[in-house]
Amino acid sequence: MTETARRSLARLLSESGAQGLDPAAVTFSGADDLYSGPFQSGHATGVALAAAILAARPERALALDLDHAALMSESYRHVLLDGQSVAAPRDPLTGFYETGDGRQIFLHVNFPHHRARALALLRAEPTRDSLQQAIGAWKMPMLDAALMACGAISAPVLMPQEWRDLAPALPLVSIEKIGDSAPQPSDSLRVVDFTRVLAGPTCGRLLAELGADVTRIDNPLYPDLVSYRLDANRNKSEVTLDLRQPEQRADLLALVNKADVFLQAYRRGVAEALGLSAETLCVKRPGLIHASLSAYDEGTVFAGRRGFDSAVQAASGMALVHGEGTAKLLPTSPLDYAAGFLLAFGVNEALHRRANEGGSYRVHTSLARVASWLHTLRHEHTPPENAERMATMIATYSQESITPLGVIRHIASPKF
Repeated sequence: MTETARRSLARLLSESGAQGLDPAAVTFSGADDLYSGPFQSGHATGVALAAAILAARPERALALDLDHAALMSESYRHVLLDGQSVAAPRDPLTGFYETGDGRQIFLHVNFPHHRARALALLRAEPTRDSLQQAIGAWKMPMLDAALMACGAISAPVLMPQEWRDLAPALPLVSIEKIGDSAPQPSDSLRVVDFTRVLAGPTCGRLLAELGADVTRIDNPLYPDLVSYRLDANRNKSEVTLDLRQPEQRADLLALVNKADVFLQAYRRGVAEALGLSAETLCVKRPGLIHASLSAYDEGTVFAGRRGFDSAVQAASGMALVHGEGTAKLLPTSPLDYAAGFLLAFGVNEALHRRANEGGSYRVHTSLARVASWLHTLRHEHTPPENAERMATMIATYSQESITPLGVIRHIASPKF
C-alpha cells in the first residue's frame, strides 16, 4: 500500500510537470483500511496532501499515515466546539430517488436554498414519500435538466462505464502559464479565498497552515454550515462582501490586486460575470496565481452545472460501486478533500515557477477528476468496520485550537 502511494505521488508530480520534487522525501505508512468500502480514500487524500506539502517545503522530509489521511477526508464530522459536536446531520430529503423511466437520480438538499428550489419545482411536500411520488412522474433526463435549470443540485446515478464514456482523460491538476511577469519570491504570501463549503476552503486552510496570509471572502447570501466553517476556514481572516454591490465588488478587486493567489470555486460563468476570470485578473495583477476548482470539467456534458462531493459520487458511478449495485454514498468526502489538497499542490508548484521564471498562472482541478482517479484506487478486499479503532484514531490525531467562536477540537494536519 505504501509503495503504491509513493508511485501515485511520483506519477502526479511527473504529469503536472513539477521539477525538483523527490517523492522519496515522503514516507507513507498505514494500510488505508480505516473505512469499510472499496475505495482507497486515504490513498487519494494522502497523496494529494503529500504533493501540496512537498511543493511548499521541498527541503523537508514528510511522514504521512494513510489512515490519518483517510480520517481527514471526513474531518468536518469530528469538529467539537467547546466540547460539543457541531456536525449537522444530512438533510433527510437528501438521497437517491427512482424516476418514472426506471433510472435513479440523486438530490442534494442540505442547504436551504437548494432544498427550496427542488421542492418548488417538484411541487412536493418536504417528505421523502412526497418527493418520490413527484419524481416518479418524470423521466430522468428531463427531471435532471429541470433541476439544473432551477438552481437545485442533482445528479443522475450512472454506472462506472457510463461515466468513463462521458468523462475525458485529464491530468489531476492543470497548471498553465497565461501571462508574463518578472520573477517574484514566494515568501510572505497573500491569498484571497473566494470559495465556500469544503473543497476550495480546504485548499485555503492548507495554504494558511503552510504560512500564507489567507483572507476568506464570506458570502452573506449563502452561509456555510458551522462544521464546514470550523474545519476548513481555520487560520484565516474573514471579510464579508456582498458582490451584488459595486463598491463591495471593488473592495474584492482591491484585495486581489495586492494578493499572490486568488482561489475561486464557483461554477462556470460566475467568476467571469463578476470580473474575476483568470484572464481579467492576471492583466490587472501580473504574477497572480489564479486557482479554480469545479465539480465538473469544461468540455463534458456536465460542464457548468452545480455539484458537491456527494453528487459527483452519484454521477461518476462511485455510489453504485460502493453500494455493490445499490446506490450508496461513501462514508467520507474524499473528492472534496483530495481536490482541495490537489489545488494547493498546483498553487505551490505555480508559485515555484513564478519565483524562478516569472509569469501569471492558471491552476485548475475538479471533483470529477478525483472521482475518475479513485476508480483506479480500489481495495482488493473490503476492510471490515472497526468502531473501536476509529475512536482511537480520532483521539490520536485530534488537537485543540483557539478560534473567535471558541475552543475547537479537530483533526490535525500532519506535522511538517
